[in-house]
Amino acid sequence: MIVQILLVGVNHNTAPLAVRERLAFGKADAGLAARRLLESEGVREAVVLSTCNRTEIYAALDRPERTPLVRLLLDCGISEKELAGCLFVQQGDAAVHHLHRVAAGLDSMVLGEAQILGQVKESLALAQEAGTVGATLDRLFRSATTAGKRVRTETGLARGAVSISHAAVELAKRIFGDLRGLSAMILGAGEMSKVAARLLADAGVASILVANRTYERAVGLAEGLGGKAVRFDEFPGHVARADVIICSTAAPHPVVRLDAMRPLVAARRGRPLFLIDIAVPRDVEPEVGDLDGVFLFTIDDLQAVVRENLAERAGEIAASEAIVREETGHFLQWLRSASAGPLLAALQQKGELVVQGELAKIRGRLQHLSERDWQLVEVVARGVAKRLLRDPILAVKRLAAEEDARHPLDVARELFELSPTPVGREGEQ
Repeated sequence: MIVQILLVGVNHNTAPLAVRERLAFGKADAGLAARRLLESEGVREAVVLSTCNRTEIYAALDRPERTPLVRLLLDCGISEKELAGCLFVQQGDAAVHHLHRVAAGLDSMVLGEAQILGQVKESLALAQEAGTVGATLDRLFRSATTAGKRVRTETGLARGAVSISHAAVELAKRIFGDLRGLSAMILGAGEMSKVAARLLADAGVASILVANRTYERAVGLAEGLGGKAVRFDEFPGHVARADVIICSTAAPHPVVRLDAMRPLVAARRGRPLFLIDIAVPRDVEPEVGDLDGVFLFTIDDLQAVVRENLAERAGEIAASEAIVREETGHFLQWLRSASAGPLLAALQQKGELVVQGELAKIRGRLQHLSERDWQLVEVVARGVAKRLLRDPILAVKRLAAEEDARHPLDVARELFELSPTPVGREGEQ
């Protein structure tokens, strides 16, 4: 039986930030969600890919049934009506091709951005830890990773400043014109925060303050930049002297709240404060942007910077897409060939059953033969069966690598009157 690959999800092309943040899965939640999917009938494998710009669920199933995957997203608290307007579903070759484009940075908000390849690899690792990955999705995600690596080494798609953090700092430069002499605050000490902090330091900001729930990580990041670390619950006391705050925590809810910010902003006496929130879910309550003197930008407000990034790298798209198609083709060929395994086992098993049946019929009439002679008869009978099956086996292997609207393996099953799963091998792929 051919394994069906199904993709259900939302991303920055189909859903606004207000929807994406409600469907985001943390690292711990991604593995749990994948395990829940395996409890659904027909779902063999599952991987949840959740980043700031996408939540995509990949599954290997006995049949392309999308209900369990959609139900998992609905359980995040979003209504069916809201989800319907943002959801996209792909299966088979289209789902495989999509993941390869994602890993290559071709489907990112910032074309060619560097972080997505690591996020694809991490999503596979989380699923492996959860025990929800088998041969199919393991091979799929590794193939997509190969495509991403090749695009980065063989094309110029990833050359230059390509990440959400780059776009955020570029936006800050456009706002202020020159960042030298300004005070910056970073909330969070993850990879995006590290990149943003380094870029701010390179731009010449006068001071950088880093706040993180794990204080030691904030210290490590700040020391490397000549900045200062503060404990996370102390950051509001430093808002008064900050000019720009970049927020990128992994908190499941806003950490910069309106009620706390109102008096802090009033104390600034009209001095502008620029908040750039690149976290998903958002770190800053949207109403904070309504306060006088506060200018709040979210990840979806980086589109102007992103469009310029796209124009600079447009010439590399064709070469990158060619690599993606090539690696997608390699995986699909493997998938079709791998699906022939159970069929070939069934074919060989049927040949053995025929040999055993015919030998049983003549055993009584050949009792005069010695044990050695009888073994010779068995060898000859099995040799004949093997020769007869040789061409059909080669034909099945050849057909398995081909692509057809009606898969050749289904035709072969009918031709040889074989069941999809050999006796005694239920559940194997």
